[in-house]
Amino acid sequence: MEKLVLRSCIKCQSLRFFSSPTQLSTHGIHTTASLRQKAGGGKVGGWRRIRRGLLYGIGGATASSGILYAIADEPQRRKVRVLLGGIKRFFRSLKIGTLISLDYKYNLWGIAEDSEEYNELIKPCHKRAAERLLEGCLANGGLYVKLGQGLVSMNHILPREYLETLVVLQDRALPKKPHDIEQLFQEDFGKQPQEFFKKFEEEPIAAASLAQVHRAETHDGQQVAVKVQYIDLQDRFAGDVWTCEQLLKLIGWMHPKFAFAWVLQDLKDTLVQELDFVNEGKNSERCQSDLSHLKYVYVPKVHWDKTSTRVLTAEFIDGCKISNKDAIKKMGLSLYDVDQKLCRAFADQIFLSGFVHADPHPGNVFIRKDVKGQAQLVLLDHGLYDKLTQDDRQSLCSLYKAIVLNKEDNMQKFSKALGVDDHDVFCEILVQRPVSRSSTYLPSHMTKEDLKHMQYMAQKHFDKIMQVLKDMPRPIILIIRNMNTIRAICQEHGNLIDRYGIMAKSAIRGARKFGVQDISWTGRIKAWLEMMNYDFRIKAENFKIWIGIVYLRILVWLGRVPSLEEIRSVIEKEQKRLNPV
Repeated sequence: MEKLVLRSCIKCQSLRFFSSPTQLSTHGIHTTASLRQKAGGGKVGGWRRIRRGLLYGIGGATASSGILYAIADEPQRRKVRVLLGGIKRFFRSLKIGTLISLDYKYNLWGIAEDSEEYNELIKPCHKRAAERLLEGCLANGGLYVKLGQGLVSMNHILPREYLETLVVLQDRALPKKPHDIEQLFQEDFGKQPQEFFKKFEEEPIAAASLAQVHRAETHDGQQVAVKVQYIDLQDRFAGDVWTCEQLLKLIGWMHPKFAFAWVLQDLKDTLVQELDFVNEGKNSERCQSDLSHLKYVYVPKVHWDKTSTRVLTAEFIDGCKISNKDAIKKMGLSLYDVDQKLCRAFADQIFLSGFVHADPHPGNVFIRKDVKGQAQLVLLDHGLYDKLTQDDRQSLCSLYKAIVLNKEDNMQKFSKALGVDDHDVFCEILVQRPVSRSSTYLPSHMTKEDLKHMQYMAQKHFDKIMQVLKDMPRPIILIIRNMNTIRAICQEHGNLIDRYGIMAKSAIRGARKFGVQDISWTGRIKAWLEMMNYDFRIKAENFKIWIGIVYLRILVWLGRVPSLEEIRSVIEKEQKRLNPV
């Protein structure tokens, strides 16, 4: 008897009895196996349809994006390019930050920080980290180069390997294509630069992290310098700042002693101001006004009818960088005189007005002869400024005066007035040298022992330094940068002047200035008496030293004491015995 099979049709779902597989296939009825095969094929077909839909969706979105990009105007296209470039810069920066952190962690794992082995192993780590940072700054450009330059100015904190590697950023930038400049002029003025000026040199004469400078001639024959901001900088600023913040937070999480994210957070507003060239022009006019009592300071005049937020046109100045010692000497000018004027100008900015140029590096200070043949300072690039409140300015004046006059009670008092409890560290950060001494005179040149002390503080008490930087008023961070830059210039010239004495006299005058008004006559007299007292104390100390040397020479001549060379040799041996390191 034949076995009957009950099956349903896939299409009509009706039930039927069949006696053989042949009848099943011929009547369109499927067995259980064939049903499973059909169901499996349905699943495969479903995934294929999903993949096909995704591909069509991606393709459609890509095509639509391409069409929208093609019909968009240039500013909109630039924002798209900035977005894509920002993603690339983020991952590049993340990679560099991660590699640097892992390098330190891996190579210094389990090694005591106060050991000789640690000090030796950390140097190559510093070198590799600095090289990676340099590579990242140059690849990313813009704000990253600016931050790298800021790191170089922190030469009192950063290890030597960082300074030697990153110093090239001071003169490095990424010149843009002529098309970018033409597009920017078209957007800001509705004209090409060749129309806007009688002559316009496409090749920049200088390039910095945020802009490049071109020489031009106006239609009325005036020679001008045209500072043109990189066209995509404002578009990419917010994204780059966010990226840097996240990386600094990551570094602070992995290395708590190096938590610098708060610095960038506080400097954001200042950096935004630096991108506004109209604001820079106003800063330059304020600078000229504040220093009008110094006839040897000159600030180029702004051509406001040829200036926008991204283009600054000012008179062209022919001179040499203050770092070019040979060129200064060829002009017949004295480095001593130049340094005196440099230090006085910026000391008056800090202590008398509180409106301070925060980036006076050698490229921003030119030297030329005035009409009398004397050295004249030309101050350029007024984008980065910060302003002290009147109370903070007076407290800073009194603190600096206390440091130079070696009055520790006042150091403590006015440090607290500025919000800082650790006055010892604060004062050393401010003057960039040890402040504890037995005499009034504070020498500009540091001894080997002084350098060792500062390096020891930077390595072993970095947490204290960071706390002081957090506690102090934010504008003082940029003022310290100003002081560091001036100190480096004077050091490069050979420490020819008494820098602390010059600044102390400005601080003495500033402490007598109340509010925004000029110093009163009584204040001038009191300030003059204090300066006379300071000069007298310094000269009295120098006279005592001179008397001591003369007396010693007489004793040597009489044969009562060994020669000066023998005394010096004994002192050096004792120092080595007491300080074998």
